[in-house]
Amino acid sequence: MFPNTFMMQELIRRYLDEALDREDEGKEVETPHVYTVPKGTPIPTDLILINEYISRFSLQPSRGILLEDFNQSLHEFYGKHATKSPAEDWLDKHPFQRAIPDDADATWMAS
Repeated sequence: MFPNTFMMQELIRRYLDEALDREDEGKEVETPHVYTVPKGTPIPTDLILINEYISRFSLQPSRGILLEDFNQSLHEFYGKHATKSPAEDWLDKHPFQRAIPDDADATWMAS
């Protein structure tokens, strides 16, 4: 998980380019999607948001649970709070010029 930073933009653009290249080669490709969770969304008590590195985050279980229970928690969280968009649409709505530097945590963490 990333806020709309330069790294997020680069990762999405690279993945989309690779998918389009595979499609041009005649391979069957699923449309890449981006899940957007609004800033300030409360995290349920069975999950924790971990800042792994600079602007990279992950949702993890807050206690030891079975993998299928963790997957169910993630499914419920994203189903309730996330918006799923095709990567091309997401990039149109979030131009690179409006991305935030990855080390500007005071900006992307501000309320």
